[in-house]
Amino acid sequence: MSNAAHPREPQQPARGGSRSVALPGAAKQKDKGGVRGGLLLLGLLLVVVSGGAFWYVLRGVDERQEYLVAARTLQRWDIVSPGDLTVIEANLGEAAGVPPQFANVFFGQWSTGTVPAGTIVTPGMFSSVPLSSGEEAGMVLMEVNLPADQAPGGTLSPGDRIALFGAESNEDIGEPTVALIGVLELDLVSGGTLTYLVSPADAVAITDVVDRFNAASDRRIWKLGVELSSAQLAELYSGGDAPGASDAFVGEGP
Repeated sequence: MSNAAHPREPQQPARGGSRSVALPGAAKQKDKGGVRGGLLLLGLLLVVVSGGAFWYVLRGVDERQEYLVAARTLQRWDIVSPGDLTVIEANLGEAAGVPPQFANVFFGQWSTGTVPAGTIVTPGMFSSVPLSSGEEAGMVLMEVNLPADQAPGGTLSPGDRIALFGAESNEDIGEPTVALIGVLELDLVSGGTLTYLVSPADAVAITDVVDRFNAASDRRIWKLGVELSSAQLAELYSGGDAPGASDAFVGEGP
């Protein structure tokens, strides 16, 4: 019987599965690929966002509209005519401007100040010319003053009809006597200031009555009922021979 050791036979791998062996550096290559993909996606996103922002800004710049501007330098009180305004395209942002379809609003108005050529028009640069529309064009706007404290109650009010009496000096008649000077119908009143918008003839008559009353002595003011006329007052007060004015001057408020 021999005691010699037999050489070991190579062991067979166990059946039922296999094991994979990771190669050095494989995990690092995988991580680098993921990072590169993320950076590529981020770059693409930045390109899209930048393009959208540029398109938005470009669109805002292109949102221009037509506005009225002064075609020449307009001085104060210059009357605006069609040749004084022209049209430009501009993006005013938050600023104000007037579209050209409203140009006819300014024609016939006058400039409230100097408007340099090329200035974008705004409504505050122009206003209606006083006494230029309708019947006002042939009227006179005037003011006269009376002592309101001498009226009954110490006040003068719109709608009052007042009779003005006084003693007017006259070298031909000696000592003056109180007589009716005139009758006025009040329209716009502020204290003792009376404002009228009347014909030139009525303006002269009103001024004459008020000036005579203010120059007279022993003055007095009556407030009248609607049925009393200046003729009745003249006859009852001084025998009908006193100088007087027409029955009333009816003004139209300015």
